[in-house]
Amino acid sequence: MDLLTLGGLIVAFASVFLANWLGGGEVVLLLNLPSAIIVIVGSLGAALAQSTVHEAISALRMLSWSLFPPVFDLESNRRTINHLAHKARRFSILALENDVQALNNGFAIRAMQMAVDGADPELLSDRLHDEAERIRDQRSAHISFLESIGGYAPTLGIMGSVLGLIQAMANLDSPEALGHGIAVAFVSTLYGQGFANLVIFPLCRKLNRYADRELLNNQMFIDGIHGIAIGKHPQRLDLELSGYE
Repeated sequence: MDLLTLGGLIVAFASVFLANWLGGGEVVLLLNLPSAIIVIVGSLGAALAQSTVHEAISALRMLSWSLFPPVFDLESNRRTINHLAHKARRFSILALENDVQALNNGFAIRAMQMAVDGADPELLSDRLHDEAERIRDQRSAHISFLESIGGYAPTLGIMGSVLGLIQAMANLDSPEALGHGIAVAFVSTLYGQGFANLVIFPLCRKLNRYADRELLNNQMFIDGIHGIAIGKHPQRLDLELSGYE
């Protein structure tokens, strides 16, 4: 679990409540369920309206990366490739048949299996690079869906404030109730800005870094497996892959 993400969210929200408390505001005024519903549910609904079901589900599943990030250990994977390169040079690439599943990476497993099955190394490299780019494009589409939620949130917050003001105006004959109603109405604007800028956008930037790391990891596997397939010397191959960090 990525405790930094959780800690960052806690600090961000704590700063808002702390600033409100130091300014003499009541904490209870910041807790408003209708405002949360119109901002969070409304933003999600608007994003769903512009997307497909598959894209939405995949994007929400990818959101879990922010707390439980995938592990792309390039150094460990480079050592694995080096071991396989030595084995293939000593025996043959066919000797790697039993080592394919040990790669523990779906993309690398497919790539190595194709190499063991005798695919042309150059065609294999081109095809795998295209596939790696398509995977990155899919990740980008999922992140764009999440960013659209953050884009709609501030507008939905303003709409919530307008609705709150409409309800507050119904209490013109009661100054005390009117003042409280206006204060609560602007909570929606705060929710919209906070949800977008304290939650969605920071998490999307983190997801982008993970997606870039995944692409780099896949590219390293492609170059490594291509080197094994053409019989490149293990030491030279390891030196070339050392640039992946």
